[in-house]
Amino acid sequence: MGTVAAIVLLLLALIVLLALPYVVVLRRRFFAERAAQAASLGWQQAPPNPFLAGVARRIYGSRGRADRMVTGQFRGHVMCALDFSYTTVAGRSIRHHKCHLVSVTLPVPLPGLVLVQDNPIARAFGVPDLELESGAFNDLFWVDCADGRYASAVLNPQLMEWMLAHPTLEWRIDGDALVAWGPGYYSIPQVTTKLEGLVGVVERLAPFVLADYRLR
Repeated sequence: MGTVAAIVLLLLALIVLLALPYVVVLRRRFFAERAAQAASLGWQQAPPNPFLAGVARRIYGSRGRADRMVTGQFRGHVMCALDFSYTTVAGRSIRHHKCHLVSVTLPVPLPGLVLVQDNPIARAFGVPDLELESGAFNDLFWVDCADGRYASAVLNPQLMEWMLAHPTLEWRIDGDALVAWGPGYYSIPQVTTKLEGLVGVVERLAPFVLADYRLR
C-alpha cells in the first residue's frame, strides 16, 4: 500500500471516529422524539409481538431482529408498529437492512393473501397473477393467493376502488394481521399514513368474507 493510500485510509478512519458520537446522538434523539409522538397518540411501547416478528421474517426472507414496537388504537382498531433489521451476505459484501412493519388486527383470522404493486418483469416471465374484474386494478397491482375465489371475495369492487385511490399501499393478510411494510425504521407520520390505508381495507371487507373464510 502506498503512502498516499495509507494517509487516505487513516483520514477516513478519523472522520468515522469523529462522526460516530454525533450519529449516536441523532439516533437516540430520533427514537426519543418518536416515542413521545407515539405517546401523544395514546400508543404504548411493548415487547415485539412474536407473531408479527415472524411475519416480518417471512416478508423479508430473513431471520432478522424485531425491535421497538408500539401498540394502541387507531380509529377503533388495534394497531402495532415495529422496526425490523436484518443482514445479507453476498460474497465479500455485507449489507445491513433497516425496515419496518405496521399492522392492524383483523376481526377474525383469514387465509393468506398478498397484494403488491404490479411486477412487469415477473409478468413477462409468466409468473402467475390473479386477474380480477377491474382492468385498471390489474394494471396496478399484483395479487398472490392460493384461492382465487377467496381473493375475489376479499377484493370486492369497493376495496379495489380504495386501492386505486391508494396506489402505493401494499399489504398482506397473515392470520388475524393485516400488514404493511417499508424500508427504514418507522416514523409516526409513516405509521399513520399506512394505518389510514389499512383501516380502509378492513372496513371494506364484506361480512360474508369474515364469516365464510374464517380460519378455525
